[in-house]
Amino acid sequence: MIGALIFDFDGLILDTETPEMRIWQHLFAQAGGKFDVAAYQTIIGTYGSQTFQPAKELARLLDHGTTPEELWSLVQAKSIEAINQEPALPGVVTLIAKAKHVGLSLGVGSSSPREWVHGHLQRLALLSQFDTIVTIDDVHVSKPEPDIFLKVLENLAMPAEQALVLEDSYNGILAAQRAGIRAVAVPNPVTLGQDFSAAEEVLPSLNALQLEKYFSRS
Repeated sequence: MIGALIFDFDGLILDTETPEMRIWQHLFAQAGGKFDVAAYQTIIGTYGSQTFQPAKELARLLDHGTTPEELWSLVQAKSIEAINQEPALPGVVTLIAKAKHVGLSLGVGSSSPREWVHGHLQRLALLSQFDTIVTIDDVHVSKPEPDIFLKVLENLAMPAEQALVLEDSYNGILAAQRAGIRAVAVPNPVTLGQDFSAAEEVLPSLNALQLEKYFSRS
């Protein structure tokens, strides 16, 4: 097949989002508050968003001198510990093998930092499977802007119409749309229920993706 399959990372290859959300929920509950899941969903798939800052919200709720920076560091440490035990999400390894077998180019387009993405792909023994990996370190702006996916296309020398993006979040689907690339949504427990109307289809897992629907034989 001729074309490129472009994977998001967080929430699509590895569920990094559910463990973090559960930690926030626990900390807010301990402080006598309720974590705003809907607001949290708006920042999934982007990086450095100012629209919702849970550490600041929790610091205000606690009101005992703990800084947002300290809370953020705590959540990050707990999240990393949990995420380091997570395997690749269902269908990831099988889909990569199928795509390589039929001759598709493979890329990763992530709003996360390079060290985070490369480190986990190395841990999962997937780093060498991709022809290019683009992170927030390679561009000036994060999703939902299209720059990350446009850079993937540039690195693969692939026209947008011959690529397919796999995403778990609204921000990721929007970024693909702005880049002129078709996208399929594969929500995780955190992003389930987001607006995926711009996606070609919404799948329960990567096991359900049919490559022949999107790529023609060479």
